[in-house]
Amino acid sequence: MNKGFIALTITLSVAGTLLALVGATSISSAIFFDMALRKEYRFMNYHYAYDCIDQAILGLSHDYFFTVNSPVSIPYFHCSILSISKDGDLRHIFTRGDFQKAYVYRNAIVRMKIHDLEVVKIE
Repeated sequence: MNKGFIALTITLSVAGTLLALVGATSISSAIFFDMALRKEYRFMNYHYAYDCIDQAILGLSHDYFFTVNSPVSIPYFHCSILSISKDGDLRHIFTRGDFQKAYVYRNAIVRMKIHDLEVVKIE
């Protein structure tokens, strides 16, 4: 008499447990995929920020007094030149990779000479 009720209860509890396990597995795989994707975006932004350093050095090579006080976005390279500050004959360049808002910041120090410039350090 209670055999059908017990079988139905066991079937529903097993189905509910399996459904919970499938849901937990799919959530963990989605989180892993998002973490891997963000890591890839940060890696891309690391190189995009370097592209902005190149653009800032190009600007300095054309204009000795080239400075940036407010951020300049370069959408083609997915980056921004945040600032270029002057310290004697040194220029401190601060950039940011902007792709998918996984921001990566890089900076460089450039020594200005009379007819050329020298990259001292890129971090």
